[in-house]
Amino acid sequence: MHQWKIRKNERGQIFALIAVLIGVLVLFVGLAIDFGQAYVTKTTLNKAVDAATLAAMRNLNLGQATATADAVAAFKANYQSVPGLGTVPTPTVTWFTSSPCISGNTCVTINATTSINTSFIRVLGSQFATLNVSDSATAQRNPLVMSLVLDRSGSMSSNGGQAALPTAVQNFISYFDPGIDNIAEISFSTLDTVDVPMTTSFVSPIDNSTENMIFGGATFAQAGLQDAFNQILTKPLSPNIIRVAVFFTDGYANTDGLPTNVTTPTASTTHDVLNCTGTTKKPSNTPVNYGGCAPVECSSSPFFMNPTSAPSTNPFYTAVSCPNATTFPVEAPGVSNTINITNITADATYRTEQLASVMRNSTNNITIYSIGLGDKINQAYLQAIANDPANAATYNPSQPQGQAIFAPDASQLDAVFQTIASKVLLRLSQ
Repeated sequence: MHQWKIRKNERGQIFALIAVLIGVLVLFVGLAIDFGQAYVTKTTLNKAVDAATLAAMRNLNLGQATATADAVAAFKANYQSVPGLGTVPTPTVTWFTSSPCISGNTCVTINATTSINTSFIRVLGSQFATLNVSDSATAQRNPLVMSLVLDRSGSMSSNGGQAALPTAVQNFISYFDPGIDNIAEISFSTLDTVDVPMTTSFVSPIDNSTENMIFGGATFAQAGLQDAFNQILTKPLSPNIIRVAVFFTDGYANTDGLPTNVTTPTASTTHDVLNCTGTTKKPSNTPVNYGGCAPVECSSSPFFMNPTSAPSTNPFYTAVSCPNATTFPVEAPGVSNTINITNITADATYRTEQLASVMRNSTNNITIYSIGLGDKINQAYLQAIANDPANAATYNPSQPQGQAIFAPDASQLDAVFQTIASKVLLRLSQ
């Protein structure tokens, strides 16, 4: 009888303990719900603030007032992407150039705070009726030094590129700030020209240059990229300057020789001096460009060109005769030195890729983006120039990582240039 009373009392204690535990369980479930809501709000707020910061920097070239409005719009769009968070807070946008912003840069800080109503932890007191959630982000707009390298070879007049390129380029440079950015524009076909030297006042000169560009000739890609490299080097490298080259082409590299800025051969350039005589007399100790067509486009014999002059009737090159030139000093490993279209294209491709690697090394620190137009492009070659991870065979993780983007036809060229602009601006906004 005594034992029965003890067991009966124990059952009463268990009921009391269960009642207490249910209350604790309800409290913890409530904490999980309330703090879970706070976590979702915090994550959404963080995403919205980051998007607003990037939007502010992308549109800084339009003025701080416009950039601020775009930042607020980006914040609201991202915050509203998650339903059930209540009233959208208005972020605070603060522009500054003082410390910790690096001298010469513009910085922006965006702050946002919102309150959520609790459902359960408010039983702990009125101070827990709401929870404040805050987030902030700061971005720095680094100055840009960029060379824009444009293919103006003859094939551009037959694939729609001639008509589409000026608008695409003009829209592209509108994303950048003439107040702090420096941009040069180089074009190339058989000859290379620096159409707009490196300058902050780049908008009108590049607009005019692209509107009046003459298309024709071969694709001397290495020369255009060399001019881009030289222009970037006119601006000293400093910790807050971002160096970029954007390389556009619609075909294979198909010409070897010397850039137009090399007029006197030296010990390192005499390898491109060929023995040329014929209808257009040319001294045997001056450079000659050779090639002019890629295997995917034609199978004709290479032709030879004077790279230092061009008549007004043909602004691309002066043809010369080289009847004794049957070989050339190939640089690409494993490629025959016999002068033919296939060998010259392989060597021109190799030389351009090697130059790009020098531009990207730790001394120069240039990020390269490449754009290919049409169906007669060497995608692996453009990926190698950009150090795009998509080409595992050539990707070098110790060098700046760029990207190669392709426009199958001219109607997509503007969109591709804008994609590159977004990637450059993202790199500028740290």
